[in-house]
Amino acid sequence: MPINYKNEMMHDSCIPIYRDPTGAVAQGQTVTLRFKTRLGGIGSVYVCLTGEGYHQDIMMTPDNGWWKADVKAPEQTGVYWYYFTVNTGERIVYYGADGKKKSGIGCAYTEPPPAYQLTVYQTGFQTPAWFRKSVMYQIFPDRFKRSGEETVRKGLEYHRSKGRRIYEHKRWNETPLYKPLKGEAHYVPCDYFGGTLKGIEESLASLKELGVGVIYLNPIFEAASNHRYNTADYKKIDPVLGGEEDFVSLCEKAEALGIRVMLDGVFSHTGSDSVYFNREKAYGEGGAANSMESPYYPWYTFEHYPDKYKCWWGFESLPEVDEHNEHWQRFIITGEDSVVRHWIKKGCCGYRLDVADELPDDVLTLIYHTAKEQKEDAVVLGEVWEDATTKTSYGRHRKYALGGMLDSVMNYPLRNALVSFFTEHSGARELKDFLAEQAAVYPKPIYYALMNLLSSHDIERIRTALGTKLDVRALTREQQATFRLSDSQNEKAAARQKLASVLQFALPGVPCIYYGDEKGMTGLLDPFNRAPYQEAAYDLTDHYKKISSLRRHSDEVSTGYAAFFAPNEDCIGILRYIVDGEDAFGSAAHNGISFIAVNRGQAGRRVVFDFCADSAPMSVAHKQKLRERMNGTAVCELTKARFTLNDGLLDMDMTGGAAVWIKIS
Repeated sequence: MPINYKNEMMHDSCIPIYRDPTGAVAQGQTVTLRFKTRLGGIGSVYVCLTGEGYHQDIMMTPDNGWWKADVKAPEQTGVYWYYFTVNTGERIVYYGADGKKKSGIGCAYTEPPPAYQLTVYQTGFQTPAWFRKSVMYQIFPDRFKRSGEETVRKGLEYHRSKGRRIYEHKRWNETPLYKPLKGEAHYVPCDYFGGTLKGIEESLASLKELGVGVIYLNPIFEAASNHRYNTADYKKIDPVLGGEEDFVSLCEKAEALGIRVMLDGVFSHTGSDSVYFNREKAYGEGGAANSMESPYYPWYTFEHYPDKYKCWWGFESLPEVDEHNEHWQRFIITGEDSVVRHWIKKGCCGYRLDVADELPDDVLTLIYHTAKEQKEDAVVLGEVWEDATTKTSYGRHRKYALGGMLDSVMNYPLRNALVSFFTEHSGARELKDFLAEQAAVYPKPIYYALMNLLSSHDIERIRTALGTKLDVRALTREQQATFRLSDSQNEKAAARQKLASVLQFALPGVPCIYYGDEKGMTGLLDPFNRAPYQEAAYDLTDHYKKISSLRRHSDEVSTGYAAFFAPNEDCIGILRYIVDGEDAFGSAAHNGISFIAVNRGQAGRRVVFDFCADSAPMSVAHKQKLRERMNGTAVCELTKARFTLNDGLLDMDMTGGAAVWIKIS
């Protein structure tokens, strides 16, 4: 139970004076913890550090009015937890996290409390430097751009020859199919708009203008659906999209413009209609469902042959594979021309791994190391929907954020926090605490590589999310198909999207634009979030170009240090800086200071940002250097407004519903 020692005890894990370093630490690295108390007669203070199968009580020593302990991180990677035990002379008091979060200012308790998180990651863990500095663009291939009608025609004829029902849209702006075709009992994603790899290639110049450095493609391998998450042949490009030569050409043309191409790796399951399983016999008599002598038979787990088998989330069209089967591992990962190796050889820069939490840790490790062997700076990014440091799946704490398994994960928690803030379900202080906590719990290499998205193919588009308070998952597909934002809703959502994207591009990590978001596309859940790329109302393309350019030309905004501020519930600020000629990774970089802030409220606000206050989340040395540099006039790169800084203090009027991106000389 919390007790009222609010003014007598203090530890803030996000401020270096209390914890240094404030973030995750490598194996065996020392972290200095300090605890402050105004109570007299303290007999002792201990740090209690716990983890799975781990417990250590560490005595703190008095240190000029503080209690201090240098704690050596365990040699075993993992997530550990700490709190303080205080002997006041009269009673034992505990101090830990406040129960709503795992970092920041805590509370005193009468019993062992919620603890602070201390993440311990693999020594030497690094992520590709090029990726941390990139802007990503996600494309759903069938819906981006047509090019080569003959390619599409032949591809659709190929699928028809396999006995598959195909629906071809005649107009690019039609609504995606969302209910069963006439004569069919169930909806199947069998409708095609005819986007191709050549269409993407023809758009590379405009993507370059947008500032894109890496394109993430949803699946492109042959499959019996438009989304292609039911893979039919890992070694073959879906003929509707083109051929292998088109993929090679795309990668080469993209590389010439400084753009890389990432593929979607769907390895936890295949399609039932595939070369490997072949339930529908589209591929002759081979396949696991046709013969127990098939080389692919051991890939799958049959409960009753051939009609009852383990499948992904109960979908019989998605039979699960046994990832520990040696033949599967050689074919997909480790063989000389495995799937992982093959497409890296052909030009891809790495993989986004579908449902990464359903791939065992040792298999993720194999994929990671194989990709790195094939291409040293390849990227392996996992689909994880929660905090990846504390993710539990199938009864196990996952370690894929701790080094050697993934370089990055999809940052859905950030997207949810931004939507909550801009739709006024939460305030700026809660958002600030969330941002500070992500910085505290993620290993620095992965934190600066997080895929910071606002939309994806699995959630409603950001324009729609910011324009309506509907519970989209309570709507039927018919209701979603007819839903449209009103003009006033769309205008308001566009203004919010503009502010959200400013924060997205100002944060550490890799900002990702879902195709068409820059145009103002709307849409609820699948398949309405996968409509063909098109012009829309309240276009933000120029805005995205601007913030992408600001990020690209400022070392401090890509790999500099970050600190977060919330002077009130409507205004949030992000300070990015480099002051010693080295970025957060110790790499040579240009000195620079950028301050990005938004006011979500409609009314203007007079606000004060004190960057050098005792509570500011920077080291004492950094505060001193910032104080020296933060004087005089600075200009907003978005509005050209001028602001005056005095001794690290910014007293400013913030326009309602607006952002500032201030470059401080």
